[in-house]
This record gives sequence, C-alpha cells and structure tokens, in this order.
Amino acid sequence: MYQEFFSLKIKPFSISPDPNFLFLSERHKEAIDHLKEGLKGHGGFALLTGEVGTGKTTICRSLVEHMSDDSDIAFILNPALSEIELLSTICDSFNIQYQKNNLRSLFNELTTWMIANCLQNRHTIVIIDEAQHLSFAALEQLRLLTNIETNDKKPLQVILIGQTELQEKLKQAEFRQLAQRITARYHLLSLTQQESNLYIQHRLNIAGSMHAIFDKSALQEIFRKCKGTPRLTNILCDRSLLAAYTEDSHIVTLKMVKQASREVHFEHHKTKSKSLLTKWRIPALVALIALTLWQAPQIIQRLIPDDALVTLKKSLSFDEQEHVALGSEWFNAYPQLDLSNSNYQNALTSLYSVWGYQVNSNAISCQQNNSALMNCYERKVNLEQLKQLNYPSVIRLANNNKDEVYAVIYKIADNYQLLINGNLIYVTEAWFQQYWTGESTLIWKAPFPLNGAIKFGQEGEKVTWLANQLNKEQGWSSENKTRFDLRLLEQVSAFQREQGLMDDGIVGPRTLMPLMQIASPDSPRLLQEAN
Repeated sequence: MYQEFFSLKIKPFSISPDPNFLFLSERHKEAIDHLKEGLKGHGGFALLTGEVGTGKTTICRSLVEHMSDDSDIAFILNPALSEIELLSTICDSFNIQYQKNNLRSLFNELTTWMIANCLQNRHTIVIIDEAQHLSFAALEQLRLLTNIETNDKKPLQVILIGQTELQEKLKQAEFRQLAQRITARYHLLSLTQQESNLYIQHRLNIAGSMHAIFDKSALQEIFRKCKGTPRLTNILCDRSLLAAYTEDSHIVTLKMVKQASREVHFEHHKTKSKSLLTKWRIPALVALIALTLWQAPQIIQRLIPDDALVTLKKSLSFDEQEHVALGSEWFNAYPQLDLSNSNYQNALTSLYSVWGYQVNSNAISCQQNNSALMNCYERKVNLEQLKQLNYPSVIRLANNNKDEVYAVIYKIADNYQLLINGNLIYVTEAWFQQYWTGESTLIWKAPFPLNGAIKFGQEGEKVTWLANQLNKEQGWSSENKTRFDLRLLEQVSAFQREQGLMDDGIVGPRTLMPLMQIASPDSPRLLQEAN
C-alpha cells in the first residue's frame, strides 16, 4: 500500500521471517558464537532462550545456513508432541524408514541410523523450536538418544530453543540429568536503543530506501513501546509507515508512531493496587457476576441440558468484611470460609455464573463438546500461559496436608481474586503460586461449532469468518473470501506470532480464543483492565 509512496521495492517490516533482512546485533552474534562452540563438543545439548520475538528462530536459521555440508539437520517447529510423535517426526526429517510406529522400534531405527551416520563422519543435529512445550517424557527420550556413543563420539547433538520458562523448567529436579548434558547456553536479550535504530534503518535499506524515514523522536518512541523486541518493532514500524502514508508525509513523526501504537493495542493496562486482602461475602454470587459482567447468549448448545440453564438477571447484593491478609498460610486466616463444598462441580457452576448463567451443578460437565457454542478447555499450564489465555478458569489448590480446594480464578490485577463457595477473596501472587497445582479449566464462546481445525486449502463459512476477523485486526480491507489461501495463511501465522503462539498456520482453539476476545470485547477477562 505504501511501498511506492516511499520508493520501496518490498515491504520492509513483514513479521514473516526473511533471511534477506537478517540483522545480527552484538547479542545475536554472541548467541551464534556460543551455539557454535557448543556444537564443537560433538554430543549433548545446547540451549538458546529469550523472550517472545527477540530473534531466537532467526539465529538458528542463520546458524543452519552456515553449517558444514557434513551435517544432517532436523528442524522441529511443533514440539507439542508425544514421545512417539517426536521420534517419528525426527525419523521423517532424516528420511529414516520404520516399520512399527511404537517407541522401541522408532528408538532403535533412529539409533542405528545415527551410528551409521557418525561412522561416515557426518554430524546429526536436531533443533527444536518452542522447546518449552516439550513434555518430560519427550525430553527424556532426547536425553536417552544423546547417551548413545560410538567408540569416541556421541552421534547426536540437540539444540533447544525456547522462551524464558524453558530455563525454569530445566531447573526442576526431574530434569537434573538433562541439565548436566547442556554444553552451551545463551539467553538472548532485546536490542538496545542504538541497535533498534540500526535494525530499523537496516530493514529500510534492504527494502530500497536511500534515506532515513523515521525521525529521532519516532525512533525513541518505537524503542519505548517495543523495548527492543524485533517482532514488535516490525509491527509498529509497519503501521507507522501506513500512518505517514495516509497523511502524505515522507517522514514518520512521533505523533504518527503514537497513533500507530494505539491502533495495534500497544498501550499497557495499569492496575489499581490493593493494600489488604479482602473477603467479600456474597449472598447471591450469581447476582454480582451478572451485574458486573456481560450477558452471554440465551442458549448453550448441547454442552449442558437446556433445563439446567438459567440466564441470570438478579441485582447486586453483598456484605463487605475485612480479614487478616493471607501470608504463606493456607485458608486459616478465613475461619468463616466454608470449604466443605469447594469441589470441582461447584467451582464450574461459579464459572458459568461469571459468563452470566445459572446452572444446575449436578447437570453440567466439562467434557469437550465441539458442537457447543460454549466450549471447555482443560489443560495443565504455568502462570504465564494462564495469563495468556486470559479467561477466568476453574483451578485446583492444594497444600502439603493433601487438602484441596477448587476455586475460580476470577481476576488478576495487583492481587489475585478467587471465587470460592460464594466468596470473593484476594490473595498474593506468591500465595497463588504456592498452592496452585497448575490445573485449569476454562469455558469460552466459539464462533461456530468446532469439528476440527481450519487449515490451508479449506473452503466455507468458517474461512470467511476467519478472514473477516483477521482483516479487521490487521487493518486490511474486507473481502468475501471463502478459500483459505496463501495470503490468509500469512495473516494467520502473523496473528499467531503476535499472540505468542506457535505460528503453524493452523487455526484451532488456541488461535480462535484471542480472536474471539477481540471480536467480543465485553466477554469475561482474567487480566484486570484499567478503569
């Protein structure tokens, strides 16, 4: 749209990886040097971590391009695999034939191939992106593979690329043996202000620009908003160029960057602090939720019986009582809190109330039902993933005495708000992390019955809905698209990267959830927005 106006040959700030735009900061060069040094060890693991969008995948692709011809490389982009799926994916990457799709057969076939490869003086390298999603069982299979030896060599080297939580994961006791096999590790930091400026100009130069387009104040604002993260910088620069184009200006100014920042939702929400943990007694919990949250549709298809559902229409009524703030203790500070009925079914009933429904707790379950308008999503997640999902959820809390409580994590602001048996209480993040088991169940409103993912090449109304939503979000003009084409694939991948998801271009629940949150801004959210 703006390329001709700025005399650019190609779009300079696409978020799709393009080796032609490769920019290596000092940190990127250091990371590559560390990985190269680790690969000289011939065996074991190398680890590269960093926040979302800092360029980890770019570094690995650059590393692969400069590897010697005697290297055989498997690059795995979808690590959310079982043990068998992981080993079969590695075998497929190396064109290894296998007869039986079972763990022992796959392990033996892969071992035989790697040893033969090593005896021919070839290096076998497996690179796994988004490795924080690997299960313990899958990581253990990789560790066992790196134990294999010939006379004086280990035939397999593994490079794990992941977000910061991968470091924390590998500190856990069960990963002790694997952590000891890591021969090189590097944590990639974001760009500095100077590097960010050079990065922006570098991409403009590659695209054909002969002069600076962003003024000094614009560059400073971009760095302030993006904190030196290349992916976010691309998004904001692209929208800023569009803002300049619409104003017929060949220079991007501070005002234009601020306008673009608002359009791509770069404003960070601030939350109000609460100095004390407070308990709210709610005689009619469902009434409070109904008044403060949106009213969901009148019908939920098939997930629960029709006679178990009542849309809430009651008014607010509650008493406020102050309690001692919870420190590290269990619920001892709340002697009046009745935990006898804090089971999963009652918590799930409260969760439906958050969405504006009164249901019979004996008539509901959360078995996945892809034909339902309200869908369940049950996972064991970490805190960052819980925040990323951004929906109120049923969670399980437990202490060392094996006491357990099911609650709804209702809001996260400076403190964490829990709904337990008609009570709204506040706890600290430290308390929450101490007692939360990681188990979570959320419900969400799908745009259509779910009966499989939406993929490239498919046609129909679902594709039309998807294209329209992405066009609105990414600022494209609407079109009545019915086929999942290459452009839509690029849009989906870009949206997934923006949301911190795996950019496989396949649209399942994890991609639809943030799209629905954008399409329905009044739906329940976990993260507290600023007033």
